[in-house]
Amino acid sequence: MRVVVVGAGLAGLRTAQLLGDAGADVVVLESGRRPGGRVRTVNAPFVEGQYSESGAEWVDTVHHRVLDLMDRYRVPLLGAGEQWTAIRRWLHRGGELMSPQRLREVVPTIDRELDSFDAIVEQAAAGIADASRPDLHPSAAEIDQRSLADVAERAGLGAVAALFKLRESQGEFAAEPAQVSLLFVAQQRAHQRALSGGSHVSAHRAAGGFSRIAVGLAADLGDVVAYGETVTGIEQHDAGVVVSTDQRDLAAAHVVLACSLVPVRTMALRPSLPPHLHRAIHTLGYGTVTKTSVQWSARQWPAGYATTSGTAQRVYEPTIDQQGGPGILMSYCGGEGGHRWASMSEPERIALATSEMRAMHSLTASPLGAFSRAWSTHPRYGGSYAVYQPGQVTDFWHLLRQPWGRVHLAGEHVATCTGYMEGALESAETTASRLLAAD
Repeated sequence: MRVVVVGAGLAGLRTAQLLGDAGADVVVLESGRRPGGRVRTVNAPFVEGQYSESGAEWVDTVHHRVLDLMDRYRVPLLGAGEQWTAIRRWLHRGGELMSPQRLREVVPTIDRELDSFDAIVEQAAAGIADASRPDLHPSAAEIDQRSLADVAERAGLGAVAALFKLRESQGEFAAEPAQVSLLFVAQQRAHQRALSGGSHVSAHRAAGGFSRIAVGLAADLGDVVAYGETVTGIEQHDAGVVVSTDQRDLAAAHVVLACSLVPVRTMALRPSLPPHLHRAIHTLGYGTVTKTSVQWSARQWPAGYATTSGTAQRVYEPTIDQQGGPGILMSYCGGEGGHRWASMSEPERIALATSEMRAMHSLTASPLGAFSRAWSTHPRYGGSYAVYQPGQVTDFWHLLRQPWGRVHLAGEHVATCTGYMEGALESAETTASRLLAAD
């Protein structure tokens, strides 16, 4: 059985590996020049061996597929891990950098307001019996029409609590609260709860960066992966498919689109997509993340995350567990802020991040090097990761996870663990198992 896999991100590489191990003849087509897709560790232009992730940055202790590959390719976890809360360790607002203790003195009701918001989400999550089918929730249609903005209004959040939940939406889902379905958020909560079994979950970075996983997978596949080759069309018929690129035509039994749906929207597909699937592929939400890292000559900031009312949104140190005297600060911007930053040139984004970081932490250290990555501006991706908007879970969830004849979708956007590296690997297992069963 010959299978063409489109995309050399984690979903495509792992799909090819599983199929190849089972004896299939696999070709991976990647329009870029490197493996990993939205997993991309940046080493240059930083000094003293430091690095920062321009894409996926964390693995949870319940993400066993990622952890297994880290073991296989000898990529250790880095640091003691992080447990996420709505209140980061610092809040920069009105020119003041406040600790959580100081924040609770200024806004004594903050915890109660945030708990009220979370209770609404948990109530929705309680009705999800199977996190892989949130569309079967007894009140799926009603909950899916509501957004996180509706939840914030119902919870009656004050200005500071609203800022935290705004930044949480822009960070976790890379979208504005009005663009995120409550049913999607409930599904994420239900899935996380099912994975953890009620135990604490911590998130870790990878020693040397997560690109090491992609490099390991690609090395194992060898010349199966063809770089710099863009798929332009797919024609399927009863006996198989023909995948057209900007260089050749490839006949195969099946094709796996293990890429973002955004480039699929420009492919010539014959026969045409069914109307409902066309709408799903062409309108599924994608978050916008712009990550800007600046290396400073000295670490003149307190440990931990900071939420800011400024345009930098969330500022933190990705090098907290790395050696060296310098340190890197990251600005992580999503939603409309991510769009605004993406409209600037990279030097402009770096200058803005440098200015806001300096003001936030009263830095006197010198910037040594920087990079900025706006995922929404790259046509191979068109965004950071999928976000199901109001109405899209009931409309698209189950549909996108079914094959269209000999065309199969893989990637985090069709996984139970949507938005994560674990989801990309989950989708690879699902797709490979389906194809091998059909052979």
